[in-house]
Amino acid sequence: MADAEQPEPAEDFLFKGKRLDCKKKTFGEGFFLFDGYWKENENAGAEKERVKSKTSYLIKEVAVRRIKNEDCLDGWKDVADKLVKGNLNHNNILRVFGYEEDVANGWRYFALEPYSATLYEYCNGKYKGAMPNESQFLYQITNGVNYLHGKGIVHGDLNPLNVVIAAQSLPVRMKISDFGLSKFSYSKQLLEKGENISSEMKLCLRKYWTFSKKTDSLEGIKDATEDVIAAGCILFYFLKLGKHPFGNDSRSILINLKKKNPVNLPRLDENHFAYKPIKNMINPPGKEFNWLQVANEKFKEALSLQVNTNKLLGSGTFGQVFEGTFNDNPVAVKQMPTTTAEIIQREMNTHIELNHVNVVKLFDVADSADNRFTQLALELCAGTLTDYCEKKYSGPKLPPDELVLYQIANGLHYIHSRDLVHRDIKPDNILISMKTPVQMKVSDLSFVKKTRQGIFSQSKSRGTLRWMAPERLKVLIDTENKSTELPDGTIKSDTFSSGCVFFYFLTRGKHPFGKNQVDVPGNILKNKQEELVSYKQNLAADDVNGRIPAGLIKLIEKMIQFKEEERIGLPEVIKQLAAVLYGIDKSKCQFRLVDVSFIEDYTISSHPTELILACANEKKLIFYTSENLAIPFSNWRKKKEEVTFQHLNFVQPLEWNINGTQLAAGFRDDTLVVWSYPECEILFQKELPDCFTEINWNPTRPNLFAVYYGLYSHRVFVCDSSIGDVITTIDCKNVTAVKWISENRIAVSSWNGTIKIFEMEENNLTTNRLVKEFTHGEYCHYLEWNERTQYLASCGDKRINIWSMDDDRPIYNLEEEKEDLKNFAWRLCTGNGEEEGGIEMARKSAKNFTFAYALIGKGVFIWNPLESEQQLRRLSEDTDIETLAFSSDGRFLAAVSRGTLKIWSAEEWVQIYELNNKHIEFGDPRNVSFFTTKSTNLHENKLIVNYKYVFSRLLEFAFEESQ
Repeated sequence: MADAEQPEPAEDFLFKGKRLDCKKKTFGEGFFLFDGYWKENENAGAEKERVKSKTSYLIKEVAVRRIKNEDCLDGWKDVADKLVKGNLNHNNILRVFGYEEDVANGWRYFALEPYSATLYEYCNGKYKGAMPNESQFLYQITNGVNYLHGKGIVHGDLNPLNVVIAAQSLPVRMKISDFGLSKFSYSKQLLEKGENISSEMKLCLRKYWTFSKKTDSLEGIKDATEDVIAAGCILFYFLKLGKHPFGNDSRSILINLKKKNPVNLPRLDENHFAYKPIKNMINPPGKEFNWLQVANEKFKEALSLQVNTNKLLGSGTFGQVFEGTFNDNPVAVKQMPTTTAEIIQREMNTHIELNHVNVVKLFDVADSADNRFTQLALELCAGTLTDYCEKKYSGPKLPPDELVLYQIANGLHYIHSRDLVHRDIKPDNILISMKTPVQMKVSDLSFVKKTRQGIFSQSKSRGTLRWMAPERLKVLIDTENKSTELPDGTIKSDTFSSGCVFFYFLTRGKHPFGKNQVDVPGNILKNKQEELVSYKQNLAADDVNGRIPAGLIKLIEKMIQFKEEERIGLPEVIKQLAAVLYGIDKSKCQFRLVDVSFIEDYTISSHPTELILACANEKKLIFYTSENLAIPFSNWRKKKEEVTFQHLNFVQPLEWNINGTQLAAGFRDDTLVVWSYPECEILFQKELPDCFTEINWNPTRPNLFAVYYGLYSHRVFVCDSSIGDVITTIDCKNVTAVKWISENRIAVSSWNGTIKIFEMEENNLTTNRLVKEFTHGEYCHYLEWNERTQYLASCGDKRINIWSMDDDRPIYNLEEEKEDLKNFAWRLCTGNGEEEGGIEMARKSAKNFTFAYALIGKGVFIWNPLESEQQLRRLSEDTDIETLAFSSDGRFLAAVSRGTLKIWSAEEWVQIYELNNKHIEFGDPRNVSFFTTKSTNLHENKLIVNYKYVFSRLLEFAFEESQ
C-alpha cells in the first residue's frame, strides 16, 4: 500500500469491551488496527478478531492470542520482535503482526496471521476445507520445524493444536504456531479445563508428543530432538486422520512412549514414501543424522509438483514458465517470486476453480522447495496462436478456422459466465492443446477481475496496448484525470480484443488496426482499421485472402466497434459462429453428442418458453440460464433464485406448467409442492396419498394439474395451485396414464385396458363425470394427445390405437402378433401448410401421423397409418429401448436404453448419433426430452435424460474436426 493511500491509525483497539492503547510502532509499518470485535474459537483455543477500517482502505483479519504475563517464556519479547519485523519470515511459520501488553490486568495480546483451522480440527472431521496434498503437507511441516531449528529456536510443544491451516490463499499452507512465547501454550489451558475436554483433545497435551520427562515443567522443552519426535508423530497423525503412532488412547500412548514402541506404525504401509522417514523421526536409531533434515529432503523429492528449470517455455509479466510434472504427468509450471504471487492471489484462487475445455487448467499451486517462488502447475500445451501464425508451430493439426474461432469465443465466454473479465486477450494468450482433436485454450489469467452484471471497477488499466479496447486505452492517455477515480469497465472490452485476435488468426498474422505495432494503439483510438479496410478492398482481386467467408469479416467488424454500446456481445458471437459451423462442409467438421452432466443426482427439467433449466436433488432446487441455446451448458450460469428443502426429500418428478410460471415437485413423504417462478414462493403444498409418481399440467389453464401414483393408484387428484388445494378426485382403479385433452377434459387409462374420458364443468371444476369410454385391449399404459388433429393415441398390449372423440372404435390401429410394445412417441410437426384448413386439413396430412415405437425383443420401428400400404420401417434392432422422444420440430428422434442413446434424422430416417455405456453410464431411463423453448432455432442441440433413481443427464451436440 502506497503511503498516500494509508489511513491514519486508530487511537485504540477494542478487546472484549476493554480499550487498550494501540501504537502504530508496535504493530509495524503498514499494519493498523481499528475498533472491532472478537470472539473465542473454542476448538483452536485462539481468539479471533476481525479488524475493520473506518475508511475503505484497509480491512484486516487477525487471530488474537491472549497469554497471561506469568505464562510467557523468558525471552518472549525477543522472539515476538523477530516475528513482527520479519526476521522469522517463512511460509510455514505463523507470523506475529504485533503485540500489546495490558499491564494493569496481567495480559499480553498477540495479533497473529489469520488461519482457517488447526490440524486437530481437520483430523477429527471438524474442518472440511482446502488442504495441501499429501506430499506438500509432509514437506511443509518438516520445512517449518527445520527452519526454526536453523534459527536456534526449539518449539518445545508441537501438537495438533499448534499446527494450523492457512487456507485463505493459494497455495494452502500448513504453519507452525505458538513457539517461543508461552511456557505451556495450549497444554496448560487444557489441563485447567480438566474433565471438560474430549478424549481426542486431551491427546493434544504436550506429554503425549514427546519422550521428555519435563512435560510438566514451567519452561519449554529445549531439546531439538523432542521437536523431531513430535513432528514425526504429527505426520503420522495427519496420514491416518487422528491416529497416534504410539497408541489408541492416553494410557497406551504414555506407556508406549516410555518404551519407545510405536505400535501403530504398521498401519502405514512400509512401501509408503513417508514410512521410513517417520519411523526414523519418532524413534531415532542414532544421533549421527539429523533425521528431520533427512525426512525433509525425502519429502522434497516426493513433491507432486516438480519443475525442470533447465527447460524454459516462456516468460511473462509475473514470472517464467518451465516444463515440469504434476503427479508424474507433464505440465507447464509458471514460477513467480513469492512477493509477485501475493499480488495476483485473487486471480490464482479464481483460476483453480475454473474447469472448461477451452480454458487452460490450473491443477495446483505450491511453494518452491526453497520458498522463494510460488509455482502454478498448468495444462501443458503445444504452442500459442502467435507461434502458429508466425509459422513457429509444430504441434498437431488445428481444426477448421471457424471451429478455432468458436473455441476461443467459447472459452472466453465461460470466463465471463463466471462473473470474470480477462483483460489481456491476445494471440500469445491463446494456447493450442497437445491432445487431439485440438482445442484452443484461453490462458494467462493474471489480470482477471470479478465483474457484476458485466461491469468491473478499475484501479489500473491492465493488459497489452495493441490488443486493448479504445475505452481502456483512453484511460491510459487521459493525463488530466489521473487523480480521479477510473471509470468502470465492461466485459465488452474482451470482445474487442478477441475480435482483433480473430482477424489476426484468419489473416495469419495481421492486426486489423495496422501493420506497425507502434501505430496500432493510436489507430485503435482513432478507429482507423487499416488492415481490415485493406483486406476488404483487395478481397475481389486476392484469391488467398478470399478464403475467409464474408460472414466472418462482418462478425469481426461487429466485435471491434469503437463504441461499447454498439459492440456485439460474446453470446451472439457464439450463436453466429455455431450457425456457420452447422453450414460448413461436413468433411471439415462434424458434430458429436457429449455428456455435460454437472452432478449425477439431479433431476433436470427445461422451462417451456425460456432458456432456463430447473435442477433438483434431495436438498435443493437451483436454476441455470444462458443468453441463447447455442451456448454450451458448461457456460450456463446459476440464477439467483434457489430453493432449499428444509424437511423434505425430493424424489421425482419435476414438471413445469404450460407457460413456465409454476414448477411442481414430488417428495419422499408423498408431499407435492408447487412454486411460482421466478419468485419461488410456495403456492401449493399438500401431502397426498401416493401422489408423487406423475404430474400432468393442464395445456391451457396454468394453475390446473393432475397427480397420480401410477399402477397402484386408484385415484387421480385434480388440483388448483391458485387456491392451494385439491378441487376434485377421479376414482379409477389401477391408473397407468393420465392426459389432459382440453381445458376441462382428462383421459385416464387403466391396467385393464380401459380408457375413460372425464369432463368437468367449465365454470365448476369441483365435480367430474364420465363422458366417454374406450377399450384399448387387455391393458394400456401410454397415452398421447395431438392438439392439431384432436386425436388421442394409446399404447399397450401389442397395439397402438388412435381415437377420435366422435367414435367408439379406433380410427387407426397397429397390431403386433407376438411382442409387446414397450413405448411410443408421436411426431408433432409444425409448418406443414395445413394450419389454415383447421382440424379437417390436419387430419388428412400424413405428416401428422408418424409414430415411433419400441418393440420388446425386436427394436425401434416407424409407423404411419396414412402412408400407402402402411409400411413399417425398422430403425434399430436394439431390444431394450426404454423411452423415445421426437424433437419439437419433428426433425430428430431420440431413443434411450440402459446402455445406449441413439438419434435419427426424421427426414431421411438415418441414424446420426450413437453413444453407448463406454462413454455414458446410463441407468434405468424414465424419459428423454429435447431441450425446447420458443427461442429454439432449427438446431435443437440439447437432450435431457431423466432416470428412475433421481438423477439426470444433460447431453448436447458439440463441434469437432472430422477425422
